[in-house]
Amino acid sequence: MTGVREAWKGYKTRIKGKHFERYNNIEDMLKNRPLDIPEVQFQKLIAYWSIPSVKALSRLNSENRKKQQQQHRMGPISFARVRNEMDKLKSHQEAGDTPEKAFTAVFGKEQPGRVRCYGRTITKTSLQKDREIAKIKQQHAETISSMKTELHETKDRVQSLEDLVKLLLQQSSLGTNIDEALSLLRAKESTYDINSKQYSNGNDRPSSSTRDPK
Repeated sequence: MTGVREAWKGYKTRIKGKHFERYNNIEDMLKNRPLDIPEVQFQKLIAYWSIPSVKALSRLNSENRKKQQQQHRMGPISFARVRNEMDKLKSHQEAGDTPEKAFTAVFGKEQPGRVRCYGRTITKTSLQKDREIAKIKQQHAETISSMKTELHETKDRVQSLEDLVKLLLQQSSLGTNIDEALSLLRAKESTYDINSKQYSNGNDRPSSSTRDPK
């Protein structure tokens, strides 16, 4: 109903500005009347808008609207009523009620097919869909983050294995004993495991110098 009322007020304003206030005599007004309004009805509108008290009230309302810094969008609900309800809401919260309980106590239970404070076009169904979509997006982001972490760990593992192979070949070419080479390999692997645990706990990734001790 609010939308219909606003549309009707806008329609009357356009008709009055375009077909009444623009002309100085009734003949021109009737000649340029809206085609969707019968002449008899438009004559009645002209007669009503021409009443001195109506013209004075219209002029006063126009001047008052120009002075408004914030447009009133509460319909038939006055600002005084809003202030009174806000005071009640504050009193309930000060008494220990939760915000949800205080809101329900002042404004009543939610009506079917609508959701307060979300605008005219939002319904419980659309709000639930938005929440589900947001949840799916969050899960997707978490999955991507987890996959990136695993990819980094895999790359580090491959790099560590490459370093181990290079070290083994280097030690073999120098004639190092096989037991000594295995000891170096175990030390290398132990260092990698420590760095991997630190990285998985949220610490900075190990630098290349840490991964490849000399």
